[in-house]
Amino acid sequence: MEWYIHKGAKNCSRCERLFEEEEEYFSALYDTDNAYTRKDFCLCCWDTNRQNESFSYWKTKVQKKSEPVQKYAHTEIFYDLFVRSENEENVSNINFRYVLSLYLMRKKVLTLLSIDKTDGNEFLIFRNLKEDKEVKVFNPKLDKEGILAVKEEIGKLIGIA
Repeated sequence: MEWYIHKGAKNCSRCERLFEEEEEYFSALYDTDNAYTRKDFCLCCWDTNRQNESFSYWKTKVQKKSEPVQKYAHTEIFYDLFVRSENEENVSNINFRYVLSLYLMRKKVLTLLSIDKTDGNEFLIFRNLKEDKEVKVFNPKLDKEGILAVKEEIGKLIGIA
């Protein structure tokens, strides 16, 4: 035999007042017709007589609401930035394009085909799946701090940092 017990309610079963964030309350299971029914009570409405009526009870509290989830830009925005930065020559834009290419590879917009090493420089050769063409991206050999700096710059640019 399987039992299904509902999650905690958002309000008291007796007075119907909504529970506040991190408020403590009692939850009780009642055995009615071979099925368990859960009822939740604020501390004011809970009395010790309910202990004897219930099959089981426990004290719990409303969980604290989590921080808002950080929103990320749509892949199309990153792709547009990547395409626009294709012929840029300053160091900041080259680093920017490199980090964007790694992100787009992760999102399966670009597929790494090979690595070309010419005259001491390294280029990543990607298949751009959106346009079905090869794309060449210079690898500036960024260290971890350099990648994080570019990532932060991208976040500021698109309004998520």
